[in-house]
Amino acid sequence: MGSVKAEVYADFFEQMINATIASAENVADSHHFRVVQEGKAHPLWTIGHLANTNNRLVHQWCCEGESMLPENYSKRFSPEFAGGDPITANADDYPSWDEVVENYAKVSKACVEGIRGLDDAVMAGELRGDAPDRLKERFKSVEYTLRSMAGHDAYHRGQMNALAALA
Repeated sequence: MGSVKAEVYADFFEQMINATIASAENVADSHHFRVVQEGKAHPLWTIGHLANTNNRLVHQWCCEGESMLPENYSKRFSPEFAGGDPITANADDYPSWDEVVENYAKVSKACVEGIRGLDDAVMAGELRGDAPDRLKERFKSVEYTLRSMAGHDAYHRGQMNALAALA
């Protein structure tokens, strides 16, 4: 059964997700692939990256859920330093905007439900499932990971908003 602490994190994640989805809904179609420099993130990559990261780190490695994304998301939406493909502004290299936003929403809502079921011992423990040892060391605990992912989402939401606002 979940804990009070887990419920607070779940509520916080729910607010975060709603804010990110609202931001995504405000990105004009003409701005889905807007970049400030070739090879840098654009709004579509950003929301796909958030979906992929929430799927792996929170849903799978904190909540022990099964992956909810197509296999190609990991390579397509991970940064190059983490083994991802180079970011391009070519729409043919990506799933549709609607699919990516829908996957972000689906995965993130599953994260909220998974977080609600965590107890204090799990929150204090290391990442679970098949999380690599190097990430278990980096993220220290499930609770630390949840805090980190909330900041990660906010950072990329701001990035997406800035790119969408460029004239």
